Amino acid sequence: MRGFLSALGLLVVGSVMFTSCLNSEPIFNEFEDQWKFDTTAIGTYVRTNGIPALKHASGVYFNIEENGSGFPPKQTSEVRFYYKLSLLGNTSVLQENTLLENISDLVPGMQIGLSLLTPGSKATIYVPSGYAYGKVNSSNIPSNSNLQFEIELISVTKPSSELTQLGTDTVKLDQYLVTQGIENVVKDSTGLRYVITEEGAGPTASLYNKVKLNYTGKILESGSIFFSGINGPTEIFDSRVINYIYAFQAGLTKMKAGTKATLYVPSVLGFGNQPVTGAGGVSIPANSNLIYEIELVEIIE
Repeated sequence: MRGFLSALGLLVVGSVMFTSCLNSEPIFNEFEDQWKFDTTAIGTYVRTNGIPALKHASGVYFNIEENGSGFPPKQTSEVRFYYKLSLLGNTSVLQENTLLENISDLVPGMQIGLSLLTPGSKATIYVPSGYAYGKVNSSNIPSNSNLQFEIELISVTKPSSELTQLGTDTVKLDQYLVTQGIENVVKDSTGLRYVITEEGAGPTASLYNKVKLNYTGKILESGSIFFSGINGPTEIFDSRVINYIYAFQAGLTKMKAGTKATLYVPSVLGFGNQPVTGAGGVSIPANSNLIYEIELVEIIE
């Protein structure tokens, strides 16, 4: 089953992206043209049928039918999910199964779709052909077929090392807050600590709202600033709350538009055990606890 769900799609999309890196314009343009055709077809289908689907920057559409809770899976997560697969607009079911898989082993469209769901969620995901099986032709899926997956994300498995790290992180955060004499701290069950510095008067953000943020991020241990500025939707980033790190998901869904807050972030709700480079080349070491001074400027949709 894994071979059907993963190998074909990863091979097709991976080869297109690899070739594009070699500046092979005809192949990249062929993929781009097909992507435009596919996303137009999916957009027309959901609008015509009155489906309140949201569009991801990749062109994958998703319609949340039942909200879950918690955090969505990461690229490294193991997920248990039920799915039902059919061609776009076709009621014939091609596959139906419950699987336990690493999310990175699935076709890109499924990776994107599952990363937009929290455990317990039910949704339908509409996937352009290039993020599924592309030009590969099989007995029941013609080449360049747009697909729809009815999905229930049953569970997301967290590695034990992450839970251990969270315990270490929260001890350090609490010690910092006491040492600095910071008051009015809210301790969230996720491990996030935050202080509301100015309460807004607008609506409260949800996971699927697009938002405009003004924030400064710095490393708790060193105080080094790795980002400061405005962040909102672009052509390649939706800026939905669920697109951000776990700490923002936990914090923003407790904030009204106009609210300002300081978030004290355990590393597992930030960038985790991978070192990353922030704006201006600032290095963020692995397992870094973070501080964000954040304003929820606007809820766009």
